[in-house]
Amino acid sequence: MGAIRWYNLALIAISQYLIYWLTFSEQGFSGVLYDVDLHLIVLSSLCTVAGAFIINAFYDQSKDLVNVPKTVIFGRLLGETRLLNLYFVLNSLALFFAMLASLKALAFFFLYTLFCWFYSHKLQKKPILRELSGTILTMVPLCSVWIHHGNWHWGMFYYMGSLAVLLFTRSVLKDLMGHKGNLVFGYQTVVVITGVKWAKRGLMLLNLGVLVIYSMLFVVQKVKPILPDWNPNYYLSISGITLGMSTWVSIAIWMAKDQQVWKILDLFLKIAVVIHLLSIVVKVNSPTAIHW
Repeated sequence: MGAIRWYNLALIAISQYLIYWLTFSEQGFSGVLYDVDLHLIVLSSLCTVAGAFIINAFYDQSKDLVNVPKTVIFGRLLGETRLLNLYFVLNSLALFFAMLASLKALAFFFLYTLFCWFYSHKLQKKPILRELSGTILTMVPLCSVWIHHGNWHWGMFYYMGSLAVLLFTRSVLKDLMGHKGNLVFGYQTVVVITGVKWAKRGLMLLNLGVLVIYSMLFVVQKVKPILPDWNPNYYLSISGITLGMSTWVSIAIWMAKDQQVWKILDLFLKIAVVIHLLSIVVKVNSPTAIHW
């Protein structure tokens, strides 16, 4: 189906397994293979995200008819009733799988499904909240692994924080690319409120500011560590690379005169997200964990 982005689902599943295997699993690969609850959480994540794609496309039909008409036409051929039925089936399966894993997972995914619907129904038309909530929704499935494992460590703060900046940058870029449809159908995005010029300038300044803050914290952590006892080398490095790529793209967006360049930059950001997520395959020493 056109509404479901299958490559996104595959990337989410791969990332969840890799994060658990290389960061949290105490039994190595066998701990992943025989962890039934982990498989249930991955299935629940995929069903929830697939449902989110469908309900988002349902609410965005008018706007997408301007921006991506082929996807909307394909969805209308399937029928709205069939799409909504599939949405409810997917969410029901997500909650069923989560319930089999644990009550904590059930509560987590119940709130996640509600948040996905609320984003599509209300937050899509709210500036700033639209971009921030979209970024959070993208990262939630990865957080479900921590819900299952039950701990957190500071290295992942860097890893997920830099990913958030990268995703937010792509969210604003998508708003720029879909500006015509957003403007016609009343979606109050950052770009619509501030204008294209100031949106591009603000995105660049945001990325530069975050990169400066990261650089300062990097120096402090190297000279006189202020965070708990953990091995920061890998997480600091991959976060720095990701923030550097995001900053470079924001500058390119600001300088671009041809909108076709935005499509190339969007492809670059997609690749950057994949690289960031799969970079976890680099085996590192497990840092000290903070248990719930």
